[in-house]
Amino acid sequence: MDKRSSPVQPSFLPDMCRAINVLYITLISQLLAITLALNTAFISGDFWAALSLNALFILWVAFTCAAFFCIFKQRIQRYSALKTSLLMFLVINSTTIVLTWLISSLLPLLNLLPSPSQAPLGLYLKNSGISIIFSTILLRFLYIQFQWRQQTKAEAEAKLDALQARIRPHFLFNSLNTIASLTRVNPALAETLTEDLAELFRANMQTSQRLIPFHQEVTLIKQYLNIEQTRLGNRLTIALDVSAVPQDALIPPLSIQPLIENAIYHGIEPLEQGGTLSINAQMNDKLIKLNINNPISSTALTPRSGSHMAIENIRLRMQNCFPEQSKLLTSSTTNQFHTQLHFPYQTEGK
Repeated sequence: MDKRSSPVQPSFLPDMCRAINVLYITLISQLLAITLALNTAFISGDFWAALSLNALFILWVAFTCAAFFCIFKQRIQRYSALKTSLLMFLVINSTTIVLTWLISSLLPLLNLLPSPSQAPLGLYLKNSGISIIFSTILLRFLYIQFQWRQQTKAEAEAKLDALQARIRPHFLFNSLNTIASLTRVNPALAETLTEDLAELFRANMQTSQRLIPFHQEVTLIKQYLNIEQTRLGNRLTIALDVSAVPQDALIPPLSIQPLIENAIYHGIEPLEQGGTLSINAQMNDKLIKLNINNPISSTALTPRSGSHMAIENIRLRMQNCFPEQSKLLTSSTTNQFHTQLHFPYQTEGK
């Protein structure tokens, strides 16, 4: 299924089941309690008593609302922004009224709390007024944040479209150059590899998916390596072991092939004796680590130049698809060049 044809609807409401959001709620509640306590202290001078009562009441309201939105998260996520905001307004203010009744009438009646000094009607009006004002400000803030997230996502989507549009012609250009080098040496083989490349691109370009299953990327890698193996012969030895990666793991298309192409073009091909291209992967704590190692010449005076477009392109695409969860690292020793690609284990259902 094309992931772009059925995008997940963005949520207006933050995920109240996340610990970080609960922490934010706690901090905002305490700031509101301090503000109200300062106002009370200015009038009566009893700051600490006012702070403790306000903090307790506001935290009750905040955590009750957070628990409600966490429990019904899946259902609320299907609502529009307007419907979600109205629901939030009603829940916050209804919870405030119910808890006001609880502390002003029910608990004192059961001798669990002292009766409030303020008249019940005045207490209801005060708490309801503060709740209405605060919930309105909160909803306005969430709406602005929601619009900002939508704009940021749209910009990231446009940028990712441009990046993926650049990588495909780059792959095609280099693959055709590889086949062109065989046209005079072995025309029949060049024709066969051209047909293989056509099949490869027919399968690869049938989808506009941002993420594809890992096994599809592995198939593309094997088809590309078959072309290079035919061209370089015994000069290229391939050690491929990515069995540790689940087949349903998702990855942007053409994320690994350009790295392998660089390893062959800049590392193995300039060596007279060739070398071994090693590709292996591990997965720990749902983090996939792909390693690509290739030999390099320690004596070459004029190494092949390159714009590093492919590596930077892949790094940007991975960051767009897996924000703050992916890395593309390169390093070298005297005779070896190492490339590491880290990305999270993510499946289509997530």
